[in-house]
Amino acid sequence: MGSSFSGDVVCFSEYMEMWIHSTRIEELSVWLSGALNIQSLASLDHLNLQLSACGFSLHKDPDNNYVFRVGYTGCFVQQQDGFNVLTLNLGKRINRYGSRPHSFTVKCPEISVLQSREQIRCDPEYIQVIREVPYGNWDSELQWSLCLDDHLLVALEDASLIQMNVDVTVSNISVQGRRRAILSEGDFLALKLVRGRYAYSMEAACPKNTSTADKTVLHIFKRPMGLTRRGAYHSEALTVSDVSVNQTDAFTLHESSEFVTLSIPTTQILQTKTDDKRLLQPFYRLDVVLTFRETNHKMHWTMENTLPCI
Repeated sequence: MGSSFSGDVVCFSEYMEMWIHSTRIEELSVWLSGALNIQSLASLDHLNLQLSACGFSLHKDPDNNYVFRVGYTGCFVQQQDGFNVLTLNLGKRINRYGSRPHSFTVKCPEISVLQSREQIRCDPEYIQVIREVPYGNWDSELQWSLCLDDHLLVALEDASLIQMNVDVTVSNISVQGRRRAILSEGDFLALKLVRGRYAYSMEAACPKNTSTADKTVLHIFKRPMGLTRRGAYHSEALTVSDVSVNQTDAFTLHESSEFVTLSIPTTQILQTKTDDKRLLQPFYRLDVVLTFRETNHKMHWTMENTLPCI
């Protein structure tokens, strides 16, 4: 990057990250103090509450250096010639009255795709998750692996070792497996594709296998559109600004740090079909569009749930 301030700038789908050595953090502190009127880096938790309003965050890495994250919709980020650009007028404080500034520019390519589509199919035996191939650093010499429950790691071609099937086409990635074998507590699939510093979420949850409940409860996992940083501090809070359900307006919404939960009257969505044994099989399909305050991207989420025969 042409500056000793940072030796590592990494571009992700919705944000960029800059690695900062611990000896240089004072320079960022001076900039934050002037630009955002933030006076202290003493508490990262308190600091990040202030930074989040501008689409920024700051984390320590395992070596006690820092990673400064900048969302592409954040304060002071400009779009120039196909790039997201942030210019930091950095300076090390030389006395109580001033600092010696120098300019440092961080930039990452703009991503024109402004929506994310994913489809989840559940039945009494299986779960299937389909997401679009992510933009950015998907095509590379390094191979992607499956990471289940944050500890089981296998190459894509060895997916059968964790009782899964993976299909990658030009546009989509599909993963499928038996619910009993791969879902954790709460019928949750804790699955990511990982490679080097990158991760791509395939996490999803299946609804309960019942058609007799008055309410159908859906848990939609919050996730950024594309590639994220692999590791313990990659997650960012997302808050819903708008939600619509194609099949009904009769729903209530609850939001946690990880999920958007929709509760819908079962009679509004439940249908039946005849299976191979001429038994009635309940099912439903829901198409949901979510918009988050922290990103310009829309999340198009589809659930197809087939229930036990009656």
